[in-house]
Amino acid sequence: MIKGFFIILLIFISSTSFGQISNANKWTDVEIPLRNELFVGGGISTRGFQVRVAYGRIKTPVRTMNFFVDFGEIKNPKEKQQTYDGLSIIGGAPKAFIYGKRNNLFFTRFGYGEKYYLSLKNRRAVSLGFVYSAGFSLGMIRPYYLDLIYRDNLNRPNIVAEKYSETNMLKFLNPQEVDGPSGSNYGWDELDLAPGLFLKAGLLIDWGAFDTILKDIELGFAADFYFREIPMMIFEENTPVFVNLYINIHLGHRW
Repeated sequence: MIKGFFIILLIFISSTSFGQISNANKWTDVEIPLRNELFVGGGISTRGFQVRVAYGRIKTPVRTMNFFVDFGEIKNPKEKQQTYDGLSIIGGAPKAFIYGKRNNLFFTRFGYGEKYYLSLKNRRAVSLGFVYSAGFSLGMIRPYYLDLIYRDNLNRPNIVAEKYSETNMLKFLNPQEVDGPSGSNYGWDELDLAPGLFLKAGLLIDWGAFDTILKDIELGFAADFYFREIPMMIFEENTPVFVNLYINIHLGHRW
């Protein structure tokens, strides 16, 4: 259902844009009251989240150039949270963890994009447009740590935060030996970098496209292509390509 909605939107955009852009580009530079925009934003995707900082240069009444930096996380679609059906050895219910997960994948994107508006812009009306962008994507692979339960000679439990390895494989993959994830503070000093490229395209809904306060919503799809496979899961097939749908909300200033 969601994928079909995005496909219909993109077909509509491509079929109506060229004539309207051609007519709007005949406007003179005098009719462009603002030239720059700076905004921040973020949102969710079908595979994670993203945040953005961007600068835009308004070139014509319908065309704006953007330079931006994105940061976010990409998750494997096979990830499922699981807990051992029992009590935590430190008290309370066990913390949910992702079974079979080996690494987290975070990204930083450095990109260039453009916005094209399909209707005449003014300070109060809602304007519809489409966006596309591309650039460099730096994948940051962080080991996924679990709190594993070890016992001494007197059967007293001891929790040790560990990432997956051949040595602890049997314990790492046994839910009865896991007390939950170790937390987000582990693994940042062990990042493995994976360079790649990305493409994005989508629909833009802008409230007051020539207002000094920028406020818009962007709906679209993104594809990241890394130059090698990303080992996110232990048992599932790993891939260098990640495609997802996203929705972003942006707020900023124009001048």
